[in-house]
Amino acid sequence: MVKTKQQAAQTRAVTSVRASQYSFWGNRDLLWALGKRDLQARFKNTVLGWAWSLIVPLAQVAIYSLVFSVIFRAKPPEMGNGEPGIFAVWLFCGIIVWTLFAQALGRGTGSLLAARPLLQKVYFPSYVASFSVVVGLAVQSAIEFSLLLAILALLMNVSWTWLLLPVLFLALLVFGACIGYIFALANLYYRDVSQAVPVILQFGFFLSAIIYPLSLVQEEAYGIPVRTLIELNPMTQFIQTARDLLYELTLPSVASVGYLLAWLLLAMGACSFAYRRWGQDVGEMT
Repeated sequence: MVKTKQQAAQTRAVTSVRASQYSFWGNRDLLWALGKRDLQARFKNTVLGWAWSLIVPLAQVAIYSLVFSVIFRAKPPEMGNGEPGIFAVWLFCGIIVWTLFAQALGRGTGSLLAARPLLQKVYFPSYVASFSVVVGLAVQSAIEFSLLLAILALLMNVSWTWLLLPVLFLALLVFGACIGYIFALANLYYRDVSQAVPVILQFGFFLSAIIYPLSLVQEEAYGIPVRTLIELNPMTQFIQTARDLLYELTLPSVASVGYLLAWLLLAMGACSFAYRRWGQDVGEMT
């Protein structure tokens, strides 16, 4: 009887260890290690190093600001403090959100192929390789958001709504990680996926109300409900919510929050299903 109890205890211990190895929390150290390695490798052997994480988005803001605010004279909404809107600041807010998602999808799509040598030698959940990309992006985006907040603070455009930014930031990270992992699995079966992602991101950029206010979009064109389609784009809602909280200093609508939550839950459910259906043993496929 004693022996049976000892065996049962050992079995429970082994089961607990195995469960922790397959769980997200049980692989947190590996996730951080891979994310840190990816972060360090991204700017390796560059003269400017981490400065590139700010130079690229700032260059995009400068170019689009020149084209749309100077040449096409686009007018951004006024800031939450009542001062006239500044197109570059309004645009920077949208660029940061889009860049995080675009890189999570773009870099995430090839993450499983990039982790091929490691996956063939050591077993760990395949989503760890994909999610680790987002860990590095989180650090980069945090720096960009810090710069944006500093600029808004200098403009005296500050409110308690800033306190909700971490919630939005976390939701965006999870959404980008889930979509990136789904595309990474699809890329293992069909390498055309990696070729299609740049095209998808190009369309997504112009259909996410990043460089133009949604109010400028006409309701319908050639029988197509253009504004409705842009509003249904989840990235449009992520970007608008960020602008609501940081730039316009208002709370997003309940409908917008509910819509984003629905997309987040859908992405998490689809990611979980994809992992259980196709992501268990990808070492041999890679």
